[in-house]
Amino acid sequence: MARKVIVLLGQPIVNEEGVATAAITPGMLVDGVTSIAPHAIAGADCPRTFALEREELGQNIDDAYAIGDTVKVGAFAPGQRVNALIASGQNIAANQALESAGDGTLRLLASGVRLARALEAVNNSAGPANARIRVEVS
Repeated sequence: MARKVIVLLGQPIVNEEGVATAAITPGMLVDGVTSIAPHAIAGADCPRTFALEREELGQNIDDAYAIGDTVKVGAFAPGQRVNALIASGQNIAANQALESAGDGTLRLLASGVRLARALEAVNNSAGPANARIRVEVS
């Protein structure tokens, strides 16, 4: 079943003070306050902040932010649920721990910091693009 929103459970703290410094797709793990970019350090700890869709502007989760756009960001607490992204090449089973892949997507926990756990199995090993995955923030 396709999900048309990024926030799946809970009420994140929403920030609309930053502008995109790169192309950002809603559901990406992002970093920054006034300058927003995909989280860029694989396995590193970071705020659990994800780009949200701009439904008030008639946009959905597939409408990416361009450089210079104001980005709507949600800061999520443990237990809240997000419609996030995994990269091509990932095969995730339900309940597996996830970390930052260093490009705004999540990947299977290797030796980094646990950011979330998968709420469903998603096989994106053949890609070719990012895939959606429901996760619970850690």
